[in-house]
Amino acid sequence: MARDHENLDLHVVDGRGYMLDNSYAGAARLNLQYYLWRESLRFNIHPSIPKPGQDAHIADVATGTAVWLAEVALELPDVQVHGFDIDLTKAPPKEWLPANTQLRHWNILDDTPKDLRGKYDIVHVRLLVLVVENSDPRPTIRNLAKDDIDYPSTHVQKVDKSLETPALHEFRETMYSRGRNDWPLQLDTIVSEEGFKDAKLHHFADRLDLARAHSEVLFLTLKEVALRLDQADRKDEASKIYHLVQAAYRESLRGAVIVMSKSVCVARKAG
Repeated sequence: MARDHENLDLHVVDGRGYMLDNSYAGAARLNLQYYLWRESLRFNIHPSIPKPGQDAHIADVATGTAVWLAEVALELPDVQVHGFDIDLTKAPPKEWLPANTQLRHWNILDDTPKDLRGKYDIVHVRLLVLVVENSDPRPTIRNLAKDDIDYPSTHVQKVDKSLETPALHEFRETMYSRGRNDWPLQLDTIVSEEGFKDAKLHHFADRLDLARAHSEVLFLTLKEVALRLDQADRKDEASKIYHLVQAAYRESLRGAVIVMSKSVCVARKAG
């Protein structure tokens, strides 16, 4: 069946703020995504980064549900771990988090508050592909630089190479969005141009037994985008995404998934 999605891409979210779900469903997806990433990466802080000493400070920017923050705080009980986000409603109450944590409102697109500048030994940020606008993460990187950065290739994996998977290939092209989301693969170059030192980009493949789970998280993510577009009265784009996700999911049931490798950029602030 022919589909009319030729012009569908994620540039439509630019200028619209946070275009993912803010409800319990979005929070559950973020938590699932963290644990799946943990299985792929096998670390919370990249092993090339020296273990922080006692009384060190770690910042988790765009902390979301604070799941990474809590795990790191439990791993490093002598370190202070602070989480920042424009919206902290998806995070647990502070009384439920490890004692060595703090949460604070801050929009990563705003200037870094003066009392935070130069305070942190490690700054962690991830999953900002849909937040970064116009394929340019430099404004965000400059904000983080006022304060080291611990930050995918995509293809269709098939059980049977003869399977026809037009929707999954279209889903992949939507994720590419005519280059909108290519910047993570150039992040080592970008942060170096912004004054960071020793930038290195590391790539991690997903376990094949978890490939379907990772693919379904991508389906959920794009469905959340469709929901927010629908709420913004962009019903045509929303409908196209809804139908694409459903078609891609049906193809996945026959033994084909979207595979997106994970990229982690580690860089050191100059000075």
